[in-house]
Amino acid sequence: MNRPPSALGREPSMAVADPGAARQRAEEILGGDKFQEQRLPRPFKGLLEWLADLVRPVTDAVGRWLSRVFGPILDLPGGRFILLFLVLAASSGLIWWLASRRSRSAVASGTGHHLVDASADPAELERRADLAERDGDMATAVRLRFEAGLIRLVRSDRLDLRIDTTAEAAARQVADPTMDRLTIDFEEVTYGGRPARADDLERARSGWREVLASGRRS
Repeated sequence: MNRPPSALGREPSMAVADPGAARQRAEEILGGDKFQEQRLPRPFKGLLEWLADLVRPVTDAVGRWLSRVFGPILDLPGGRFILLFLVLAASSGLIWWLASRRSRSAVASGTGHHLVDASADPAELERRADLAERDGDMATAVRLRFEAGLIRLVRSDRLDLRIDTTAEAAARQVADPTMDRLTIDFEEVTYGGRPARADDLERARSGWREVLASGRRS
């Protein structure tokens, strides 16, 4: 079978690429900014490395100390749970302590930064204590009777009440065992958050009568 003359007389025309030129072109493309990792300026790198070197001895020492303290606990069966319990217990204790200090500060700020407002009427405070007791607010009743008692001690010149005077310091000035017991009740109920009981109220009524009467006898 004869092929058409046009097909027989025509040679295929294909451009043969130069391998060296193609390689150079590829290197130029890959060497462009588009294919290079962008390095952002790090002006504080030296400072951060210096600080890291400075604190590394401290962090290493703390790490060794923690390993000595908690390592034996972690080696025990269930050591992780024991350590978790200890951490939770310590956290709860810290929260309670902070809340107690905040309550103490709130009570102090509510009375003009004094333990009690010495210009208040003690009879009025006792009347409010009776109302609080009838309403079942025994903690408020204990606090108001304590404040009324302190004011009566101040006015009888048995107590010097200053801004920094605490309930414990007031009890030391009075130096009366009954006053000591009343102060413990007051601090536990007012600052410690212990629920007041009926015997706290009875002790507040009879105890303050005894403390104030002992001053009159002397």
